[in-house]
Amino acid sequence: MKVYKNLIFAINLLCSPALLAANVSINELNSCVALVDFVDAKLDNFASHHAVEDMAVVHSGLSAYKDFLQNDVITPKLLSMYGGNEAQAKLMQKLFDRQRATFFKHLSERYTEKKLFTEYAAAINDCTANTRIRPDVAKPLHTALDKMIVMARQVQ
Repeated sequence: MKVYKNLIFAINLLCSPALLAANVSINELNSCVALVDFVDAKLDNFASHHAVEDMAVVHSGLSAYKDFLQNDVITPKLLSMYGGNEAQAKLMQKLFDRQRATFFKHLSERYTEKKLFTEYAAAINDCTANTRIRPDVAKPLHTALDKMIVMARQVQ
């Protein structure tokens, strides 16, 4: 539970309190993408302990969700925020990419264990509450999260 609280705390640190009002902020969505990147990379640390098929299911679900967040949610929000100005949106995206890399680095330094915690799945699931996910993304993501929980219990 402590790991879960720390993960949520880290995500909230990246989110500007002023932007957390009624709508989900792009910062929070960007933090979710960074979290998915981190967990996806963390999977490779213990691939030898699980079936290749299980790993593929999890990687596929996480990738689908990450792509959905970036392409269907964050990029359109950036374009909207800058009145359709693609140059400004790309500039802001570069800043978000740097922020995401920093977040990834901090998570990697903080969570060095070579096992997948159920808290990772819970934190990603919490991210799904921020947006309406297309069914073609939701199904593989939820399958991946379920598989992550099963895999985490096998390692413990």
